[in-house]
Amino acid sequence: MNCSLTRRERIRRRPEFKKVQQGGVRTRGRYVTIFSLNNGLDVARLGIIATRRLGGAVRRNRAKRCVREMFRHHKGRPGIDFVALLHPGASDVSFDAFEADFLHVLTRNAKTHL
Repeated sequence: MNCSLTRRERIRRRPEFKKVQQGGVRTRGRYVTIFSLNNGLDVARLGIIATRRLGGAVRRNRAKRCVREMFRHHKGRPGIDFVALLHPGASDVSFDAFEADFLHVLTRNAKTHL
């Protein structure tokens, strides 16, 4: 079974990232800030921003894999674009601590899209 995100579930182009960041709702957590915006589609989509401040390529890729895994399990409502901005230190914490922070931020963010 393939557990990867489909093409329709990913935000890949810079204008899409900017649209969500500038027009969306921002919710900040300890390790991640989530921007969300209604997309008018029947799927939830995810984009990830992992800057070099997070660390080298290995650390950035590990953190992005963790976010994708968390998103696969806790997508939330369809029809919303999510952009996850990772904070420095996100790659240094355990998966459980990162997931707890991600879910807390996602829950707080979802209250704005009722």
